[in-house]
Amino acid sequence: MADQSASVHTASEAEEGKLSFFKSFSDKASHYHARVPYMRKLPVSAIAIIVTLMFVNCLVWAAVGIVLHYHSPLISTAILSWTLGLRHALDADHISAIDLMTRRLIAAGQRPVTVGMFFSLGHSTIVIITSLVIAGTASAISSKFDNFSRVGGIIGTSVSAAFLLLLGIMNMYILYKLIVQIRRLIASEPGRENEEFKIQGAGFLFNIFQKMFKLIDRPWKMYPLGVLFGLGFDTSSEIAILGISSIQAAQGTSIWLILIFPLLFTAGMCLLDTTDGALMMSLYTSTQLARDPIAICYYSIVLTVITVIVATVIGVVQFLNLALNVAEPEGRFWDGVERLGESWDIVGGAICGSFLLFGGLSVLLYQPWRRSVDRKRRQRAQFLPLPQSGDGEIEVERGDPEDYENSRESKKYGDGGTKVNVEALNAEGQTGSSSVRR
Repeated sequence: MADQSASVHTASEAEEGKLSFFKSFSDKASHYHARVPYMRKLPVSAIAIIVTLMFVNCLVWAAVGIVLHYHSPLISTAILSWTLGLRHALDADHISAIDLMTRRLIAAGQRPVTVGMFFSLGHSTIVIITSLVIAGTASAISSKFDNFSRVGGIIGTSVSAAFLLLLGIMNMYILYKLIVQIRRLIASEPGRENEEFKIQGAGFLFNIFQKMFKLIDRPWKMYPLGVLFGLGFDTSSEIAILGISSIQAAQGTSIWLILIFPLLFTAGMCLLDTTDGALMMSLYTSTQLARDPIAICYYSIVLTVITVIVATVIGVVQFLNLALNVAEPEGRFWDGVERLGESWDIVGGAICGSFLLFGGLSVLLYQPWRRSVDRKRRQRAQFLPLPQSGDGEIEVERGDPEDYENSRESKKYGDGGTKVNVEALNAEGQTGSSSVRR
């Protein structure tokens, strides 16, 4: 019994030691986070997930470096695989899906920082599995992969395009509600913005979409969506990583060495997609804006306009690419659609650039716009009519009759020092009336 109690006591001390270590580490991290000028603007959770993914990438490269020390000819191919993952993370469908779902989860009251991570993990699962299948049966599957890629492309592109268009329509409705809300806030009296600021979400259309998108109410549920997106094999980076696996298998490279390439691809893609989701969460939930409902609505409108345009354009382009791959039409228009589909990384980079450009412009224009709005609100507040009762009388705050009596001789108003006759007010107070007719 004594040995058991001693072991239990030792285990509890070890557990307390671990908790104190993590608490001390957390306190130090929070302290340094608050002291760094630019870092303190980002939530600790966003910084933590980005640093974690950087650390994971370093671990992956350390393990790969040990293996490639004995297989130096594969170093350049490994670097290419990681770079393809970084490039693929900038694809337009990735950026749109991650940003739109981040906004939706924030609107539901969450602070999601792992949306991009789970999406990229689901996406890369298909790449890893397919790479292993190709590497294991390089010669047998080579003649059949084109058909599988075609079917998978139809499924993946259809899911991706429909998802983006539906989210675009949902954000159009949100944009309308935001415009109504900011007009209500501007029309309110100064200092009463928080009374007017309410989350908008009523209406038949919103309820339909809300039920539809309830399936993704946690960041981890982006994983199966990423799997569906990954079925497309519709970008050059995915085809390239599968081609690398096939070539290396044909040259007799071990399947375990071939696994390095999709693993590095996953690490690179997950790093950028996670960073994108965490940074967008930080932008949408900025504590600097949390105390100002008008600022929240202003920046939400700017970002919603961008996301609506991006989601609609990308969804339409994907449907056009789907029609191009299935029906194979010809003409200058379809040649342009094909070239646009082959430049998906450029489109994704343009989306990131548009967020930075329009976000920067909105910040620069906000202060002049806000000063103009506040000036008009103050001017309007000065000319607001006095509150009236139901029978058209101007309401006057009723005081104590003794106060009227005491102030009869001492209370003066106006530049000429004329005494105010309060006999009538005193009489009104004694009879219980609290209003003076116009």
